[in-house]
Amino acid sequence: MNKTNVIVRMDYKLSINNIDRNKNNSIKESNYVNRMIDYFIDDKKRIINMLDYFTGKINKEKEVNLVLENGKYASKEEIDRRKKYINKQFQNSNIWQIIISPDKKFVEDNINWRELELKMSKEILPRVFKKMGFKDVNKIMYQFSLHTNKESHPHFHISFLEKAPNTLGSDNKLRYRRNGQFDKSIIRFIKQEVNIAIEREKRFKPYSTFINKELDEFKKYFSPNTKNFVLYNIENIVLEEKILELGKLLNEREISSDSKIKFGSIKDEQIKELTKEIKDNLFKNNNELELRKSEFNSKIKIMNDYICDIGKKNNIKLKDIDLSYTKYKEERLNNYILNAIVNHAKYNYKKGSDKFINSNDVIHSIILDNYKKNIDYSKKEIVHNHLDKVKEKYKMQENVRCAIRNLNTELDVATKEFERLFSEENEKEKNFSI
Repeated sequence: MNKTNVIVRMDYKLSINNIDRNKNNSIKESNYVNRMIDYFIDDKKRIINMLDYFTGKINKEKEVNLVLENGKYASKEEIDRRKKYINKQFQNSNIWQIIISPDKKFVEDNINWRELELKMSKEILPRVFKKMGFKDVNKIMYQFSLHTNKESHPHFHISFLEKAPNTLGSDNKLRYRRNGQFDKSIIRFIKQEVNIAIEREKRFKPYSTFINKELDEFKKYFSPNTKNFVLYNIENIVLEEKILELGKLLNEREISSDSKIKFGSIKDEQIKELTKEIKDNLFKNNNELELRKSEFNSKIKIMNDYICDIGKKNNIKLKDIDLSYTKYKEERLNNYILNAIVNHAKYNYKKGSDKFINSNDVIHSIILDNYKKNIDYSKKEIVHNHLDKVKEKYKMQENVRCAIRNLNTELDVATKEFERLFSEENEKEKNFSI
């Protein structure tokens, strides 16, 4: 079995007025808060960096072994104030406690203890409270101390409570949380967060940097300033017609009166599906984008493998590992692309008819496509061959039909003309077959 980097234990005391507690216990718990705080600040259990101790950064006369929300140590006056306040709040708020015991060598190989205290106060615990579903992290009072035992096993003692009703009920109203039990997913989340905080500079940060770099590259491609995907593109008239159709729908249905449209706010299913279809088509027909997507996915995999490795080292089952970080990055990229497409389509549609594809564009598109495949032929020969050669004619018909099928109504005349040509060719083919 792998060595566990972080051990987490959790406990709670239901508030004095909690209807789920035995009222007789309230007398026994009357001094619970004071005993808890006194245990936390026991200076004999304190673990500090020797450098801080000898340089006088920690003044035992003024600073007590209790870290507050801002990462600073409490004063004796603050201890007295907190005892009174927590005792008062204990009437209505549960008091939760967490013990987090990271492996000593694992920590000291990556980070100093004071830095970990700061990360615990300013980063880890606020994310834990958010994960637990508390509405406002600022309405949680919390404090902790770093202890070591006889076996020199460092561990954090943490306690917290609601300063005001901070849990959203089924009636959509805020109330004090009734349930005190921790979900197992919270324990797994804490283990992952502590591991990442400890290894952030050596492992997590480099992986995160790679992912953000790939995100930036994608943004460059889809930025309106770079004009990498423009509406007037005869090399892919089917795709560009879909973009025109999307712009028309957005304009007709007055999607968002703001200058920028957010794809996530669109309720119209037809528009949403058409936008996703355009996105898929963009990637399908663009080798550069496919390569960029492959690079992005490889960076996501590296990060996922790292997070899964954390889970294995803490005996967390694969299905229970939290991959929300990379999922967020993937969703962010997807939304950025979809936002770019809808805004691009709406803007270009409003620019006017000079961007609309006409019948000449259809012909040039087909010629260009086949010219690339038959570069030894002249454009005139390509047109002639596609009209006269039976083997090539069917492919020509399908290309033209596909293009025509997606054109604006302004191409009705050209459509009829092409269909007439096809009819004549079909008659010739039938006669030839006979």
